[in-house]
Amino acid sequence: MKLQGVGQSHAKVILLGEHAVVYGHPGIALPFLPLTVQATVQQDEDFYLQAAFYEGLMQHLPDELLFLFAFVQQLAKDLNSPPLRLQLDNIIPTSAGLGSSAAIADAIAQAMFDWMEQPLSKAKRFEWTQISEKMVHGNPSGIDALMVQSDMPYWFAKGQQPKPIPMTIKGSFIIIDSGIPGKTKEAIGRVAKQYMQNTAQVHLESIGLMVPLMEEALLHEDEADVARLMNQTQYHLHELSLSHPIIDEIIEQCLSLGATGAKITGGGLGGSVLVYAPSFVIAQTIQNAMAPKAKGVWIMPL
Repeated sequence: MKLQGVGQSHAKVILLGEHAVVYGHPGIALPFLPLTVQATVQQDEDFYLQAAFYEGLMQHLPDELLFLFAFVQQLAKDLNSPPLRLQLDNIIPTSAGLGSSAAIADAIAQAMFDWMEQPLSKAKRFEWTQISEKMVHGNPSGIDALMVQSDMPYWFAKGQQPKPIPMTIKGSFIIIDSGIPGKTKEAIGRVAKQYMQNTAQVHLESIGLMVPLMEEALLHEDEADVARLMNQTQYHLHELSLSHPIIDEIIEQCLSLGATGAKITGGGLGGSVLVYAPSFVIAQTIQNAMAPKAKGVWIMPL
C-alpha cells in the first residue's frame, strides 16, 4: 500500500442521438478532456470525504449522495483496504449531461487501486464505474462509463457493442454550462408523452438517420457537415420542447460570433450546450463573450 493513491477522469458529451437512443436509434458520444475530476485517497481513522459539495464522515452524507459511501465501501472490501480519506477535486458540472457521476466513480476506482498497488484494466475500470452508475441511475446504458475512460468518440446503440470512431476534424468543441440544471427525467417523460401521441416519431427518426451521416463527417474531416448536423439535431430537440429560453439565447449568440454548429447535449430543459467553432480563435471569442453570462465555458481544441 502506498501513502496515497490518485486517479483522474474526464467528462463526456453526446454529439448526436439524445432521446432517440431511448427508442432504438444509435448515437455518438465524445470525450471532453478539459473537464476533469481528480480523486486522492489515503489512510484515515474512518471513511472521510473532502469535496466542494460536502466535507465530513461519509456515513453522514445526504441521502442522495450515500451511494458514494456504498461505492467506496464496496471497493475497500474488494481491495481489503483500511478506512480512508477521499479528496475530490471536480470541475465537471453536475446535472449538465456531462457524465459527472461516472467520471467521479472512475477516478475513485483508479485512486483506490493505485493506493493499494493493484492493477486496474480498462475492463475492470468500466465494471467498477458501472457498479456506481447502477447505484445512481438504476439501469445505465454504459456509455458514460465507457466514455470517461476513452480519448475518442464512440458510436453506440441500445443492446449493441459500442464502436470507436476515429476523429480527424479540426476546429474546437466548446461546452457552455447554462447554469440551468438539466431535467433529464422530466425531459424523458415529455418525449414519452409525445411518442404516445405519435408526434415525436418524425423527430426521433430524423435524429437517428443523421447519426451515420455524422460518423461519415467525422471520418472524412467534413467540418461543415458536422456543424450542419448539430444544427439540424437542435431543431428537432427544440421541436420536442426540450430546449430552454436561456439555451436558445446561448445558441443564437454563439452562431452570431462565428460558431457553425450548436446544440443541447444531454437530456435538455437546461444543462449544457455543445458548440463547434471552425477555429480556436473563434472558440476563444465565444468563450470571452459567454464567460460573464454562463456558469462555465470550456474549449477542447481538436
